[in-house]
Amino acid sequence: MELHRTDTSELNLVKPCQSGEFLVNDVLYTQSIIVTAENVITDWEIQSVADLTRKDFEMLAAFDAEILLLGTGKSLVFPDQSLFEPLVQQKCGYEVMNSRSACITFNILLGDDRKVVAALLSQC
Repeated sequence: MELHRTDTSELNLVKPCQSGEFLVNDVLYTQSIIVTAENVITDWEIQSVADLTRKDFEMLAAFDAEILLLGTGKSLVFPDQSLFEPLVQQKCGYEVMNSRSACITFNILLGDDRKVVAALLSQC
């Protein structure tokens, strides 16, 4: 197997910090955020899984990613399955996990040059 080094210096790498805090390229965020390879969206007003609506998933599907990672805070909490329908229609895969795991997975997928979006909730 050949190994190749991937240059991630221009990409947003996410590090989970204290509960509900995320460090993206040395910038600390204390609220829920949406992260792509190039952008950090901070005006996402979602605090918990219970706040998620179909409209949120329609907005997330508009990123046209291969996969969405939903980080549900400190604990793993599954939203209502019907909310994922916009992602299914867009043929976007999705994974639900705690936010720490979502950050780690996001960085790995970016390193593999995958088109990924992380929606990270600051609270559970």
